Amino acid sequence: MKAAFLYGKEDIRLEELFLPRMESHGLLIRVRACGICGSDIRVFFNGLTSRYINPVILGHEVCGEVVETGPDITEYTPGDLVGIAPIIPCMHCYPCSHGQDNICQTAKVIGCNVHGAMGEYLYIPSQMVQVGGVVKIPPGTKPREAALAELVGCCLHGLHQMGISAGDKLMIIGGGPIGMTFVQLAKLMGALVISSEPQERRRQMAAELGADETVDPTNTDLKARYGAMLDRVIVATANVPATQQAFNLVRAGGSLLFFSGYLKGSIMELQLNDVHYRELHIHGSIDCTIKDYQNAVALLPQLNMEKLVTNTFPLDQTAKGFYATRDPDEVKVIIEPEMNQPTA
Repeated sequence: MKAAFLYGKEDIRLEELFLPRMESHGLLIRVRACGICGSDIRVFFNGLTSRYINPVILGHEVCGEVVETGPDITEYTPGDLVGIAPIIPCMHCYPCSHGQDNICQTAKVIGCNVHGAMGEYLYIPSQMVQVGGVVKIPPGTKPREAALAELVGCCLHGLHQMGISAGDKLMIIGGGPIGMTFVQLAKLMGALVISSEPQERRRQMAAELGADETVDPTNTDLKARYGAMLDRVIVATANVPATQQAFNLVRAGGSLLFFSGYLKGSIMELQLNDVHYRELHIHGSIDCTIKDYQNAVALLPQLNMEKLVTNTFPLDQTAKGFYATRDPDEVKVIIEPEMNQPTA
């Protein structure tokens, strides 16, 4: 099969790859859609870190069609449309045994320390199938929507970390794919949602997806307008000054969620007395559990994830897809390996 290998900074090569031998509970899927995630973008433009195998096939936001099953598989058949959770956990280490399989100590992270889905096919090992990380997609859901179930799962996990109640006044800083997903989930949970985003097109999209209010932080004094008034603030951008500003917006007793992956070495000053005397609750969040992902797939019919997709590229134009993500008008770029291929 063909796949897009990342060798280093802005160095993607389309090469042939032999598929692993089928295990008893393994699956082979034909990739129908694979999203380009923010973490993919970081390593494409900045180079691979020690977490990654080199070269690596990126891509962990995936929807595919089952084409072959292991001999002991009974719950999946060729033709099934499935989504794949982003992490293959061991389910034996301390975090896994406490329901935190997203931070499994020996996790195999798809598109990181094992190959991902920016290829024609993706082999799913028995371990992933047996822990429940392969989920059938609800009828009527398009592959490009289903690929974004991973975003939904990660955002669900973040909301569970932070806590959210109906009627909460919540600001989401950042209007990228993650911010837009948080808008939809927070509205489902009954929150009053404010989206802070400098790009006009993204603010419009946030409003169309349910945000009660949108604001341009480049021409609005957020502290003067919302200072210490918000129950929850989600930082869905790797911008450190924006993260710092979140402390000025949340009320005493409120919660902050730092969701984005920052560049390695990013630091920020923190007034510890402010955290103590205002009883602020600060949360980080990474990836999602298998259960989060299963819940995310079930929620897809209630969301409009397809609206986030602003561009698609075939596999042989994967590099162009990465460069397209630098266009501020793009929200989510998808690789569709079969795109433009002639039909039989």
